[in-house]
Amino acid sequence: MKRLSLSLLSLALAGSLTACGNTNKSQTDFTMAMGEDISSFDSASIADGGSIQVIKAATEGLMSHGKNGETINGLAESVETSKDGKTYTFHLRDAKWSNGTVIKADDFVYGFQRIFKVSGPYIYMFGSAGANIVNADKLMGEALSKKLTDKDLKTLGITAKDDKTVVIKLTKPVPYFKQLMTFTCFRPINRAFALKQGKNYGQNPKAYLSNGPFKLVSWVKGSKAEFEKNNTYYNAKNIKIDHLTINLAQTAQAAAAGYENGKVDMFFPTSSVLDKYKNKKGFSSYNTGFEYYLLPNLKNKALANKNIRQAVSYAINRDDFAKSIFKDGSTAATGFVPSGVATSPKKVDFRKDAGDYKVFTYNQAKAQKALNKGLKQLGKKVITLRVLYGTDETLMNQFATYVQNSLSKLKGLKVEVVATTKQDRVNNRQKNGDFDLSCTRWGPDYADPTTYLNLLVSSNGDNYGHYASKAYDAKMNKAYNSRNVNKRWKALVSAEKVAMNDLAVIPVFNQGGAQMINPKFGGIYTKPMVGTIFNYAYLK
Repeated sequence: MKRLSLSLLSLALAGSLTACGNTNKSQTDFTMAMGEDISSFDSASIADGGSIQVIKAATEGLMSHGKNGETINGLAESVETSKDGKTYTFHLRDAKWSNGTVIKADDFVYGFQRIFKVSGPYIYMFGSAGANIVNADKLMGEALSKKLTDKDLKTLGITAKDDKTVVIKLTKPVPYFKQLMTFTCFRPINRAFALKQGKNYGQNPKAYLSNGPFKLVSWVKGSKAEFEKNNTYYNAKNIKIDHLTINLAQTAQAAAAGYENGKVDMFFPTSSVLDKYKNKKGFSSYNTGFEYYLLPNLKNKALANKNIRQAVSYAINRDDFAKSIFKDGSTAATGFVPSGVATSPKKVDFRKDAGDYKVFTYNQAKAQKALNKGLKQLGKKVITLRVLYGTDETLMNQFATYVQNSLSKLKGLKVEVVATTKQDRVNNRQKNGDFDLSCTRWGPDYADPTTYLNLLVSSNGDNYGHYASKAYDAKMNKAYNSRNVNKRWKALVSAEKVAMNDLAVIPVFNQGGAQMINPKFGGIYTKPMVGTIFNYAYLK
């Protein structure tokens, strides 16, 4: 998941539902404490987990999430797909913005165009790395080079056939396209309203319109955001929360304290408080879909040697790391695509189909043997590797420390840890090749193996390790161009095998998550690609 400063699923969140009486009726209030702040409500310009979480509560796209996390119709009442799989026609239901304005097809046209206008961080999701919308890749290049014009924007493959019909044209069939349409970057934005607000759009309640279950009524950065049930929402009758308050920048300890004193009904325990809750009723763990891995700079002479990369991989005890350090359901990584993210046409998890790789199993003797062989090939007695990480990134301090301790046990290998910010790690050091091993993570944008495997295609802009394999690219191109779902899946499994045998990246662990929910409440869930959904929350 590109440029995310914090996963939706790793936020230290907390929620509280209480029945409050007023003179007219009983009111259900919901209070959630969130570990991150909110940067903006402009769906075109954000990529941080806090903003994504609240935008999901305040708005809805063409498609939405069902009670079990499945993809269902959202603002689209129905959808038709052309025989060649490259044209989607969405028919909008009768729906309104929170100010009473009717939602029209042009709101989606403008919402899609706006991300190119502002060069939003999720712009890549519209092109070949995601939705494959016609002309998106070309427009992305023009947007990033500041050469984009309004005339250019009209060539993007989305049109309003009429006020109730949205037509989206793709360059090729995308099996996960409907699921993509649940993501926040594909939200509609009312053109007239946004243009009137200018740079203030999404920066305060008066400069923002909701179309989802909740309407933003107040927001103080670093403090709290307050929402009310959006009575103009087409499904308002089924929303059981009347007032939503989100306390911002809360720690796990503060969330736990709130749970203990009855002010919080849901929070996400981290390792610091996990032991206290893991055996209590209402506790559960889940898969976040985030994989933490070491990215080797293959332009580094030492790391270009496969034996050196093997030594690094064998030296890390993934099981011990995941279970003893985090205790939150995190598991050892056994491949690049984590389990629980994508299933085959035959409903088999990708990880089960692809299998595990022995090189990711801890073996100190093999690590030392591989290092010795690599050093001999390099004509070196000792090499030094720099381990780069961002101090402001979730779990990265523990990750970097464990890697340093593990690799330092190898004779002939010196390890230096380079601490910086995520911004500097990604946009400066990785981009400019100023690293040896980078502590990296990636979360799924959609339920398909390509959300990870795209990263290793030689032409991908996020391929900071400079992995270039003709065999890998050929497998991926076969998958990209295949209309046969089974052959496509087989090609993706084969592609991962090529990359893992090459040790293009060194997977370490899959991040787990833990949640504690007051047993009095139901209907709340947390899933990869979805986040935490409160649309179906209710008091039992």
